[in-house]
Order: sequence, then structure tokens, then C-alpha cells
Amino acid sequence: MNIELFLTSLAITLAVVGTALIYLRSITRRVLMELCASDAGAEFWLRTADVLALAGSLILVIAFGGAASASDAVMQMRLTLGLALAGVFIAVVLVSSNVWRNVAASAATPAAKEAT
Repeated sequence: MNIELFLTSLAITLAVVGTALIYLRSITRRVLMELCASDAGAEFWLRTADVLALAGSLILVIAFGGAASASDAVMQMRLTLGLALAGVFIAVVLVSSNVWRNVAASAATPAAKEAT
């Protein structure tokens, strides 16, 4: 892989992941504020999710992004886009499953108190 293709792959990864993070930021902040009951806690988890998505996607692209031949730039971009989206998908699954566990637990707590 040549350097221009490699740097383009990294730029595409950062653009795709950055777009997803910007799209999710406001709703994620609101949910985390409700769960954490503090701005500091919500900000910590929001930044942690950002790093997870960025680092995970970059690791995938760096580790597996050179599989296409150097002469086929379109295949390389397709592979990069797929790996970047896979990284975002994995990060969103991890964060949303953990948030859902907390939402379900907090929803069950008032119901358990009312039953007693």
C-alpha cells in the first residue's frame, strides 16, 4: 500500500467515525445525564465512547486495511469504509448494551418498590 492510499484510508476512517459521533452526541449526552445524574459522569462516558469508536475503527483499518492490492484504490476505499463502519457498529453495540442494562435496572427498581 502506498502512503497516499494509507493516509486517505485513515482520513476516511476519521471522517466516517467523526460523523457518527457527531450524530449520536446530543442524544447520548442526554441519556448519560439521566443515568449519571451529573455532567462530569456523563462527559466521562461520552468521551470514553468517542475514544472507543475512534481507536477501534483505526485499529481495524490499520490491521486489516492493507488487504486490497495497491493498484485497486476503489477496493481499498471500500474495505476502509467497511472496516470503519464495523468499528462504529461495535462501539455503538457496546455502549448501547451497557446503557440498556442500566435503563432496564432503573426501570425495574421502582416497579419492585411498588410491589412491596
